[in-house]
Amino acid sequence: MCYLTQGQPLIIKGKLKCSNQNMNSTKGAENIVVVPAFKPSGATFTASQPSGYFEINTGVPLEKLKDKTVSIYAITRCSNCSELVKRIFISEDQDRKNRNDTKQYVTIKDWMLNTNCQKAELVPFAADSILSLVVKQPDQNLENVSAATALVGTPAILNLLTTISPVLGVLPNDGPFRLKTLEQGKINYGKFLLSSPLMHSGNTGFNFSPSRDLSEAMFWNPSAIARSSKPNNISLLTNARNNVKLGGYYKINDKFTLAAGGIYTFQDERRKSVFEGVLPVNDPGITVSVDSLKMKLKEYAAFLSPVYKVNNHFSLGLTLKSVWQDFNIPSEVNITDVDGTSIGTFTDTRIRNQYFDVDISATLKLTNAIQLGVNLMNLAGTKLYADAFVPGQSYDRKMQNLRSLGLGLLYKWQRFNVGADILFTEDELYDAAFGVNYVPFNHALLSAGFAVKQMSYSFAFRIKNFRIAYINDNDWLVNERRTGRSSFLNGNYYGGFIFDLN
Repeated sequence: MCYLTQGQPLIIKGKLKCSNQNMNSTKGAENIVVVPAFKPSGATFTASQPSGYFEINTGVPLEKLKDKTVSIYAITRCSNCSELVKRIFISEDQDRKNRNDTKQYVTIKDWMLNTNCQKAELVPFAADSILSLVVKQPDQNLENVSAATALVGTPAILNLLTTISPVLGVLPNDGPFRLKTLEQGKINYGKFLLSSPLMHSGNTGFNFSPSRDLSEAMFWNPSAIARSSKPNNISLLTNARNNVKLGGYYKINDKFTLAAGGIYTFQDERRKSVFEGVLPVNDPGITVSVDSLKMKLKEYAAFLSPVYKVNNHFSLGLTLKSVWQDFNIPSEVNITDVDGTSIGTFTDTRIRNQYFDVDISATLKLTNAIQLGVNLMNLAGTKLYADAFVPGQSYDRKMQNLRSLGLGLLYKWQRFNVGADILFTEDELYDAAFGVNYVPFNHALLSAGFAVKQMSYSFAFRIKNFRIAYINDNDWLVNERRTGRSSFLNGNYYGGFIFDLN
């Protein structure tokens, strides 16, 4: 009996759904290729009777997969569907017990493609062609996987799953096509250091003249740290998705303090483009339109700031920073015909640059109630790419100059603080933000802020060392390809800590 239980193969089953003509109704999605990443040889496609149903016999005993997370991928005709991957935790309690056969089952529930069925379903011969490619990929070696490891698949299958989408359809020509034009996208390139103090902060309205909350002062006005009552600090704010801020400071003596920190942001989208033929295989007059280029942007910076306290009313800060910009451009697509279906494999050009720059900040305490702050940022004139561009074309490369001026005004009135931040670039007023915070009781702080031009807002609550925040940036950070099913996972909810150390 023990041997039989350990030898029972695990079957993963479920039903994949899509929206019918009426978005309020659904049906099973047919001819969708379903791939277990750890075992592509077991891939199958969804059935017509019953529609959308699939069943994958892994051939692997439950004991070998128990307490592991497996990834199941769906390959569809849709270029921008969400929920194309399900990550399933395998546990014995999921097995249906009222069976008398020798198999064990895990059911994937509520797998819904948030798109119309006509846009998602493959034609039968296309599903057959893709399935024939997938099942040839090597399976993952389960003997070398630890008990705590997620089964994500081999590099070969992950690369195939990345490049096989989108399916371009039946085209008159195979061979290489070079990127010709990029249509307007949604990602904001080159502006993360301009937007961060105003739109992605739990301290909105107080960043250029901070007082109660110094968790972001090392980025936007380190000179204010000289007036901190706590000699040491470490702070974190993140939505655990596409935005992280980590910083801290250490007081060397009564006059000097050293602050440091880092900011990381990530954006992605699917973007429309046109590719043209490459001689001698294809005539340049032949073009291919693609509506789903996978675009990714990473932008991040590291800060180091010595701070000098001139007197009890005035302090100065100098910030040395390193700024990175990292993004991809699919520069070429090679189209191959597989049993009547044209599959596009994309080749990316990667742009990765590092820049060094400097800020000078100052804080002036006019009265016990009024404080002014100023930060002259990126004085070396660092310029980041303001958009993706077609490789080999120089005329369409837009640049964003990061040189800017931040001004802050703080007014204190008992439990209330009111603040205002204004940011100017070389050309214009970038944005202005207003904030208010309130101390309801000891070791607690309520904050709220609003950015005028971007129409973004934030609410935050700190209790002792921990903080939660809701930051709505009005979709400034773009994440089309990683949209979560729950709004809680879509990047507006932030958490973190603020430890003031004696």
